[in-house]
Amino acid sequence: MSYADLQLGALEETLPAPLQRVVWFVFEWIPLVIVAGFWEFASGTFVPSTVLSPPSEVAFVTWELLVAGDIIPHLQVSLFRVAAGLVLSISIGVLLGVGMARVKPVENFFEVFLALIYPIPKSALVPLAILWLGTGTETSVLIVFLACLLPIVLNSYNAAQTVDQNLIWSAQMMGMPSWQIPLKVVIPATIPSILTGIRQAIPIAFIALVSAELIASNQGVGFEILRYSQVGAYTEMFAVLVLISAIAFFAVRGYEWGERKVVRWT
Repeated sequence: MSYADLQLGALEETLPAPLQRVVWFVFEWIPLVIVAGFWEFASGTFVPSTVLSPPSEVAFVTWELLVAGDIIPHLQVSLFRVAAGLVLSISIGVLLGVGMARVKPVENFFEVFLALIYPIPKSALVPLAILWLGTGTETSVLIVFLACLLPIVLNSYNAAQTVDQNLIWSAQMMGMPSWQIPLKVVIPATIPSILTGIRQAIPIAFIALVSAELIASNQGVGFEILRYSQVGAYTEMFAVLVLISAIAFFAVRGYEWGERKVVRWT
């Protein structure tokens, strides 16, 4: 723990709860305010404002895009793709990770495959996905699924390997069939690690989504970013980037809030 953390912790102990939240809020957002201030100063000073729009102008255009509603259909398409890819990766990743940890043939079969696809940038698979599925939602969902699969599999696998053997023996002594043990014993015991893997996968999902939509879509935020950049509408391009960044940020924060509620009971 750093000296700054110790000082902040000591300060927190002397403040009432409402002021503690204010202090943490200020410390959390100060870096963003500093970056925005430097960005505002640099635009038109070091970098032409036609290339690097100031954040005040970007904020105004972001509001205009939302009020006009032009960006809303694209946001809806992108969020559907993220959700679909995440749901698929969670459903398959948890079962695959637990299966690899508890059944040796499953581990032997999938270990090499996962090791081979891990170092490949998922955006590099977009042309192949276009060949198979065409341009559209299916390709974007596939890229999101592949990008999110590994962190969920690894967290599920590592957690399932460390499950207390006494839990499994107790279930067996109570007459639970072997095929039910992974579903009723192992997976519930690994929930905290599975939730961690999902939290890691959420920002990866947005990265993969935009990468796929830049190449293989005529809808979505990635398509809008590319379209605005091609016509030189850089302020609008920055506005879409800000929107998707904010959505991803609040998606992670909302998930962390829900995760704390769930883990409290696990």
